[in-house]
Amino acid sequence: MTLSSPASWRMIRLLMISEILWALGEGLFFYLIPVYVQELGATPTQIGIALGIGELILTAIYLPVGWVTDRLPHKPLMLGGWLAGLIGVLTMAGAADWRTFIPGLTLYLVSGYCLPIIHAYVARMAGPIPLERVFPLLSASYALGGVLTPALGGWMAQQWGMRRVLFLSAALFSLSTLAAIRLPADPPPQRPSHQSPVEFWRGIPWPFGLALLTLFTVGQLGLVLLPNFLQQRGGWTKAHLGFFASLQAIGTIVLGPVLGRWDEGRARPLWLLSAWGLGWIAFMLLQIGFSYLPVVGGAMFLLGGLYAGYSLAAARILRLAPSEARATSSAMVHTARSLALTLAAPLAGLLFAMEPARPLQAAGLALPLAMGAVFWTGTLARRKETASPGWTLEESGPRL
Repeated sequence: MTLSSPASWRMIRLLMISEILWALGEGLFFYLIPVYVQELGATPTQIGIALGIGELILTAIYLPVGWVTDRLPHKPLMLGGWLAGLIGVLTMAGAADWRTFIPGLTLYLVSGYCLPIIHAYVARMAGPIPLERVFPLLSASYALGGVLTPALGGWMAQQWGMRRVLFLSAALFSLSTLAAIRLPADPPPQRPSHQSPVEFWRGIPWPFGLALLTLFTVGQLGLVLLPNFLQQRGGWTKAHLGFFASLQAIGTIVLGPVLGRWDEGRARPLWLLSAWGLGWIAFMLLQIGFSYLPVVGGAMFLLGGLYAGYSLAAARILRLAPSEARATSSAMVHTARSLALTLAAPLAGLLFAMEPARPLQAAGLALPLAMGAVFWTGTLARRKETASPGWTLEESGPRL
């Protein structure tokens, strides 16, 4: 089942509204979690454990959840993520100390399991609308909701206390969930009766997934300690860092939809790679102009395009994957993104200890190689069978 174009756009608008509301709620509290957990009595080590537990569980369950999703209707499983996040933030709001805060935080982080399901659901229901257009729009909607709320949440926490901020976030999450409930239901997936489990797993584009893991890891190498680099080398304050984060979100809002429209229907992932190319330019600029506001501001805007590259990678893998393995393939992208942070963080720490600019230098050197791997593994075959309804490659050759 696919929707007509008007019905598809109604579905996309509902998802965009839901994403904006969720980002508004999350932006109010998420950046304050380490500070609040410390106020509840946790040590820095315990704060790291609290944040790490949820991320570790999430990394481990993405692929199993994707496999299950490919066999069931997507909407009920998708809504479970909204409900889990809502219950998680309510649990955090009611926590009396850090020990009772951790279960809510873990549940909130694990609720992210629904992200690949959302992508698979959109791929089934978008009809003739290209995924390269839809996914950047959803990413931009989320970024839009988070442009101003971190600063607002900090002010509100100072005036009202963190618990009230969390309850306000829960109210916004409730509205986001209501919008998601109104999404049209998708039918049970149709799987080929003759397909064996081995054939199912072989159909997943593993080479592209491994190339994305390499690309994401290299990207995170330059990103994970970037605020520390700007603070130490550039002398920028926390207020400046918040401003730079807002510029990055604006870059995602502006650049993502533009790059997505250029990538529609192309055999080769040129504009996906262009998004990461903007990130490479940003890394180069930051190494030479880290103390100049226009240079740093421009670089952070370009990094917004890099974040849009994640949504374009999700769209590309759903073009490469067979229809019966879309959720599992989408889950592979999210596993790669989560695992990349796990791999890059300690390496970035070691390089930063040698020289604060070293992570940016290493990312700048390795990024072109990783982009080359994504180019070769992410190219679509010149066959009509590759395309989904409403989307075809040119018979005379790929559009470049």
